[in-house]
Amino acid sequence: MKKLLVVVFVLALVTMTWAGWNHAETVFEFSGVDSGLVGGTGSISGEWFESYSPHGVVVDGNGRIWVAIHFGNGPDQNGSPEFVGYNHNDGIADDTCHFVPLYCFNPDGSHASFSPITIFTLPGGAMDTLYSESKDNGSGKGISLDNDGNILYSAWSSVYRFDYQTGACLGKWTPSAMGSITEAVQDAVTGLIYVGKVSGGNPIYLLDEDLTFIANAVEANNQINRTIAVITNEDGTHLYTGSTWNGTGVHHWFSEDAEFNQFEKVDTLGNLDELVTPDSTYTNVNLWVESLDLTPDGKLLVGALRRLWAGPLCLWYIIDPVTGEYVEEIGTEGPDPANDHNLQAPPFAGAVNGPRGGFFTDANTLYTVDFYMNTLDKWTWAADAIDNDVVVLDKFALKQNYPNPFNPTTTIPFSIKNDGLVKLIVYDMLGHEVVTLVDKKMNSGSYKFDFDASGYATGMYVYRLAIDGNQMAKKMLYIK
Repeated sequence: MKKLLVVVFVLALVTMTWAGWNHAETVFEFSGVDSGLVGGTGSISGEWFESYSPHGVVVDGNGRIWVAIHFGNGPDQNGSPEFVGYNHNDGIADDTCHFVPLYCFNPDGSHASFSPITIFTLPGGAMDTLYSESKDNGSGKGISLDNDGNILYSAWSSVYRFDYQTGACLGKWTPSAMGSITEAVQDAVTGLIYVGKVSGGNPIYLLDEDLTFIANAVEANNQINRTIAVITNEDGTHLYTGSTWNGTGVHHWFSEDAEFNQFEKVDTLGNLDELVTPDSTYTNVNLWVESLDLTPDGKLLVGALRRLWAGPLCLWYIIDPVTGEYVEEIGTEGPDPANDHNLQAPPFAGAVNGPRGGFFTDANTLYTVDFYMNTLDKWTWAADAIDNDVVVLDKFALKQNYPNPFNPTTTIPFSIKNDGLVKLIVYDMLGHEVVTLVDKKMNSGSYKFDFDASGYATGMYVYRLAIDGNQMAKKMLYIK
């Protein structure tokens, strides 16, 4: 089914595009058809890596995709003295160790010549290894590009810099008080590097370009956090952190001189007084933030935590850091089993449940990874096919159908602010009209219309709402 949907969608891109961010393809399904790239007999010289749950993505200057992986269970180095491990739970040494590699994929999906990165030489000649029982590394916690295009990789409690051309390690920093850290990011203007602890009550560290500790940028961030974004402009440096548990939005910190003055918290972004969905109205909604990345025009790409824990805001969002306004919504809510890691390949393309990192190669191309879907996805922007959703939100609102996926009926809700001629049409992914659900003059208000796909082929469909020349469209999936 997955392969069919990808082919159909690619064809659709040739014939029809929709305003906003469209799901172009699932590049990798790490628990599905692409599991052999990160595990499985014969995948890497016959070894078993069994890596899963991606936790960050970047694309380097050669177009290669680097992926941080949170979990890894192989190969077994049982009894090998140079791999004596450390149990993070009880602090007792163990003689069974398992790699948690850093991966780099060529544009064609194959491994780079140096991937996966497991054992390498540090500057100065000492050897280091990425493995799950290490006291200071292992589990991938985030990834970013530095100002030279090299890789900043957070592994458990250490920040590494890897040469994006060769995969060679260029540096390492580990705080004296070890523990799970956030992604590390470098300020594009000042060159300063920021990294924090995941657990609350800990500092956000400030490093120089050579990964040397300078000072605590924040003495104590009291929110559980996995992510950091930084913007420096004429007034100073703005630091943004997430709030994984319990969610309290994007936290905004500011310093006039980041190298010499600690940051003070200014406000929070993303929280809503009210959120109206097709099935409920929520009040005092907080955003649970798993990942933060910068868009090419200086906005925040925010990945919101799964609905199972966090409530109705559980997709990718673009938020203006100046106004705090939601600019875009990306993706479709995916399935959410109670068992965190019991999910195999996602049932439909573009499913979102555990955003853990995004990267823009340009203004029109975005790569994201999803922790619980175990996917790496590519999204593309179409600006001119239909008027941008943001432009028409004051005139009408088209909501996501529910249920989605559906079999065989689903409900499409929308609202219109003013009286007008309304058309609601369903298309297949080749742009052919399937059925017109509404074509009449309607009064302002909220409406729901059902679509019955009985007799139609399974797959992705698009529904488009038009009122007095303004249009908006969304996708829905019919499965049996």
